[in-house]
Amino acid sequence: MKFQITTDYAIRIILYMAQQGDQVTTAKEVAAQLGMTYNYFNKIAAKIKRLGFIESVQGPKGGYRLAKDAADITLYDIVEAMEGSICINRCLEEDGYCSRNATPSCLVHRIFESIQSKTIEMLSGTRICDLIYENANET
Repeated sequence: MKFQITTDYAIRIILYMAQQGDQVTTAKEVAAQLGMTYNYFNKIAAKIKRLGFIESVQGPKGGYRLAKDAADITLYDIVEAMEGSICINRCLEEDGYCSRNATPSCLVHRIFESIQSKTIEMLSGTRICDLIYENANET
């Protein structure tokens, strides 16, 4: 399982904005701080705005800020919104398809199911504010 680069940047954008508190940040500032192009930032920002993670502020001092509290956003929320449901193998999809017709008794299925469950649990248990707090304690 590999997250798309847009998901990685969406997490970083949301995290950066959370670190700014209620302060409005410009697209140019965020793009520069995260080492991405202005156009690429705008593409991702449009999507995460549409998904309700950030909001735009109009006017001469306009820009972007979080649309909700960092304590209410988990990594799972972002990953699922950007990529859809997390599924590490075909046999774990809703229809349970198995090319060997062995899903109920398959040892590989069981370990994949455990890995997927733990991944979702970890992402769901990690809030954006937790990442900020952990970083503050490390410095």
